[in-house]
Order: sequence, then C-alpha cells, then structure tokens
Amino acid sequence: MKRLVYLAIAIIVILGIQNDLTGSTLSDLVQKDDKTSEAQTNQTEEDPPPIPSQEVIIESGQTVLSIVERLHNGQVDESIQEILADFSVLNDGINPNEIQIGQTYRFPLYTKQ
Repeated sequence: MKRLVYLAIAIIVILGIQNDLTGSTLSDLVQKDDKTSEAQTNQTEEDPPPIPSQEVIIESGQTVLSIVERLHNGQVDESIQEILADFSVLNDGINPNEIQIGQTYRFPLYTKQ
C-alpha cells in the first residue's frame, strides 16, 4: 500500500514539473521576460530621450529642483511634480530624492512658450 502511495506522489510531482517546463506558468514567464527585455532594448537604442535635457554632475548640497532652477536662471514655470516626474523618466526611474554626490544625471530643460 505504501508503495502505491509513493508511486502516486512521484507521478504527480513529475507531471507537475513537466507541466511547468513545457506549457504552463514557467515557460510563460520566461517568454514574457524575453519579450519585455527585447522591447526595452529596442526602445533604448532607437528612441532619444522624450524631453530635452542636460547632464549634470551632482555636487554637495544640490537637489533636483535647485539644479533645474540654476539651468533656467531661476525662472521655471513647470510644477514641482512635473519636474520630478521628468527627472525620473530621463534617468530610468531613479527617485529624485536618492541622487548621489559625484554621479551624473540628466535634468529636464524646458522652453518658454
């Protein structure tokens, strides 16, 4: 009787592994990851940054807002939220509050309309 139970458990485990590897959850995840990374690679290689920008090396005491104001001679009409969102887009999703001294980041440049 024990042998029959062990055999049934082994068959269930083997079928479960086969299902994951051939046509179910695991193979779907691998295919999605491949498509996502391929799309990201194509997008980064072909598309220029959607917002005009300038690279700046961060120095002690600087913030995203202080640098954007300096780049625009203190005259920025965009909202703080828009500036921070544009900074994050230009820098692959980096949180504007986590910039580091000595690192180079892209800062949005706005034209007056």
